[in-house]
Amino acid sequence: MNNYQCTVSDKNGKIMKFVRQGSSSAAIQAQLHKENYFPIDLREKASKNNRKQFNSSKKTISEFTALLSMLLDSGLSVKDSLEILKTITKDIKVNALVSAIEKDLKAGSSFYSSISNMGSTLPVIYSSMVKVGEATGDMAFVFRKINNYLIRQKRIREKFVSSLIYPVIVLFVALSSMIFISTFIIPKISEIFTSLGSGVPEEVRHVLSVSKVISTGLLTTIPLVVSLGVVISILRGQNSNFALTVDWLKLKVPFIGSFSEDNYFLNILFSLDALTSSGVTIEDALGEVAANTGNMAVKEALNKSHEKVLKGISLSVAMSSEKVIPARITKWIAVGERTGRMDTVFSQLSEYYENELEKKQARFMSLIEPALIIFTGLIVFGIVMMVIIPLFSTFGTILE
Repeated sequence: MNNYQCTVSDKNGKIMKFVRQGSSSAAIQAQLHKENYFPIDLREKASKNNRKQFNSSKKTISEFTALLSMLLDSGLSVKDSLEILKTITKDIKVNALVSAIEKDLKAGSSFYSSISNMGSTLPVIYSSMVKVGEATGDMAFVFRKINNYLIRQKRIREKFVSSLIYPVIVLFVALSSMIFISTFIIPKISEIFTSLGSGVPEEVRHVLSVSKVISTGLLTTIPLVVSLGVVISILRGQNSNFALTVDWLKLKVPFIGSFSEDNYFLNILFSLDALTSSGVTIEDALGEVAANTGNMAVKEALNKSHEKVLKGISLSVAMSSEKVIPARITKWIAVGERTGRMDTVFSQLSEYYENELEKKQARFMSLIEPALIIFTGLIVFGIVMMVIIPLFSTFGTILE
């Protein structure tokens, strides 16, 4: 029996934290649902004899996994692989992590218990799959699957970030330029005319009034949007009903909602494929994935599906009653159940969603690039029409 740190909410949305003992996170979830609690997060606690949690970064975990997977594939044992890993890596953090794991193993801890202390950045399915590897004795296969999982996750994350870099930089530069010109440059125009001994012409007064509206609007709107985001984030962490509503709305926003939905379910299907192909049952795999899902609306749907599966209902039927879960997933799973090919369903679905996500990212960039060019052109055109032309026209009048 293991101890689990549980973060749950009751029917009124009140969030509570406590420790429960159970054989698995799936068993804990089933117990919590019977008591009318909504699980938000479940994490296995390390025993008192274990070391303190080793806070490893995603990069450290990825490099450690890749090297260990390579060594295990060559036929070495876990112990021998760890010894050799320390000699071939130049990364100080990876070396420190390996030393900490070796220390745990010498103290009598299992490899699974030591891996569980790799930090909060460690995916929940990582430790679950290592536990399966210890039980089956095929740690090489398990680490091969974990390594592939981390590589695909990193590739998707990098594609998403890279698709946002260009538009974010352009928007930042454009908005910053507008604020700078409206706040500092245009007001200097009135000082120029004053120094020349003439009053501020009508055209320039119009430009000044418009620039004041723009600068005031931008300087007011940006802090308001940031403040609203902070408030929503705080409320989301304190009230599960509010979090459920916000996360449901995230999935309904045009284009962005579809993009987010594909990203969430791609991660879910990756995890289910990795777990089930390593020997974890559908019931336990679904419980583990539900506990590790960030979107509360999707988490609730997976939890309800998990409850039904534990009662003997097929996975496709259990998922089909949840509107948040796309119909294509439930239909694909139903086909797998009828043909007896469930071992390939999650892999096929994850590949499909990965391709769909790549298509949407490419479509997004093909739309955003011309839109940003037009937006930037409009800003330049506006500056020319509102500042340059009136300014030269006024100077021409003064010189006459």
